[in-house]
Amino acid sequence: MLFIARPTDQEIHARLATREAMPFSYSEVGATRSTPPAFYRINHMRALLGKGEEVHARAVSSLLSWRLLTVAGLEIFPSQPPIEPQTNVALLSRHFARLGGLWSLDFCRVIYVLEARSEHGGAIRRTGFAYGTLPGHAVRGEEIFSIEWHVATNEVWYDIFSFSLPANVLIRLAGPLARAAQKRFASASLSEASHLSAG
Repeated sequence: MLFIARPTDQEIHARLATREAMPFSYSEVGATRSTPPAFYRINHMRALLGKGEEVHARAVSSLLSWRLLTVAGLEIFPSQPPIEPQTNVALLSRHFARLGGLWSLDFCRVIYVLEARSEHGGAIRRTGFAYGTLPGHAVRGEEIFSIEWHVATNEVWYDIFSFSLPANVLIRLAGPLARAAQKRFASASLSEASHLSAG
């Protein structure tokens, strides 16, 4: 959803409220738990944040407070939503600021939460959450953000994985720009995680 001028907070909350009863904008809900569906565009980026329990604790705290998502000028509404299934959020961002700019407003819903989940026979402990797109989002799909603690090496990784397709013809025509914006956001989130985890 695009705006020439920044929508007011009241307008954002009102548009978010109308999505309470809406279904997800794609059918493969929860597919980030396993194999992503065919024909979607995949974006997978990760960064080593450091080693040890302290680094892990800081990274998890930053992720679960939404701090790793409010990067590159992105705002989230409400400002501190609970990370639990069925929580709806609105994401506001600005584009092409040097040219006067456009504002985009996208809507997501938390699907599931991982709480220190043991994976790969206990070799990795993973904490994070996934959200899926709602009507009004520029793309259709799902994204998971997770912090991994590798037991054997003591390494802490931040992992972002998504599958998506353009939600409409306009976004499809702006494909390279949309993909670049998605990668910029992920890069900024990884960079923020690295900075915060370094203390």
